[in-house]
Amino acid sequence: MSILVVASLMSSTAFAADIKIGATAPLTGPQAIFGTTLFNGTDLYFEELNAAGGINGNTLVLSRQDDKADPKEGTLVAQKFCDDESIVAVIGHLNSGVQLAAQSIYSDCELPEAVLGSNPDITRQGAANIVRPTASDFAQGELSAQYALEKLGAKNAAIVNDKQAFGQGVSEIFADDFKKRGGEIHSTSSVNPTDVDFTAVITQLKSAKPDVVYMGAVMPQLALFAKQMREQGLNAKLLVPDGAFTPDFVAQAGKEAASNVVLTFPIPPADATPELVSFGERYKKRFGEEVGPYSIYGYVSGQIVAEAIKKAAEPTRADILPALKAVELDTMLGHVKFTDVGERTVAPMYLYEIQDGEFKMVGQAS
Repeated sequence: MSILVVASLMSSTAFAADIKIGATAPLTGPQAIFGTTLFNGTDLYFEELNAAGGINGNTLVLSRQDDKADPKEGTLVAQKFCDDESIVAVIGHLNSGVQLAAQSIYSDCELPEAVLGSNPDITRQGAANIVRPTASDFAQGELSAQYALEKLGAKNAAIVNDKQAFGQGVSEIFADDFKKRGGEIHSTSSVNPTDVDFTAVITQLKSAKPDVVYMGAVMPQLALFAKQMREQGLNAKLLVPDGAFTPDFVAQAGKEAASNVVLTFPIPPADATPELVSFGERYKKRFGEEVGPYSIYGYVSGQIVAEAIKKAAEPTRADILPALKAVELDTMLGHVKFTDVGERTVAPMYLYEIQDGEFKMVGQAS
């Protein structure tokens, strides 16, 4: 009898194997907090799924690669994932410019990808292998423009961007929507993505006296610009995209400068639902720290990829690819379903102010 039991156990596990998922985002440098905590969320989901038996007895494993928020590095990572046939899907990239640089590589090797970059051009290209779990920059720019006009009473705005795919793209969306709603754009200024001194731009803005300033950029520039605005006496309200949603922004800008900022972010407050509270508790127990800016999207992206694998006949790129856009499931961030181009059918966006160093929701759109 014991021999039969052992034989049975061996046969039931003989075909169990690791299913490797690539994960790429900035894991070092000034944006490291976004990438590391994003994939902590994915790790948490995979650990919970694996503890419950995995997928048909197979264990999901995350293979992290640092793209350094650099388009050139992103293409190297993409090629590495493509060349590794054991990688059956990818979560990332987080930065739009990195994703756009690497996108054709993933498409050519037909590697399924859950993308966190928010530039609209990512899905406009019609790639068959892509879904985006989060909202695009249309939601960010348009919600900010609406708030500036309707809640802040702004009649004119100045635009500053970092010449990058994300920063320039989202600032253009803000400007277009602001004008459509009856506002006037006083000026558009560009800075280099490595600039740390914004005195020249701020001096020009002080002369123009805009009601609001919209800056399309990422950290640490967002914090430095907010800090220098206050130091140099530019009192216009500063509106920025989701890159500022991190304690580092408040620490680097200072509480007083941060209190002049309104930002968009695709995630509701951590205590908005019992599910989000539970996630925060499990995350802190596992990693010994509070949930990071995109940890929840890391978890949800893991759910999406796992659901595609479950739908696939076999855990291979070829079988997962058509299953990815067919994924439909309920998550902590609402119901997830995708259009033919890989956009979520409903992707909420939230608006936050910073009050005494804390992010407080003041509006939302979907």
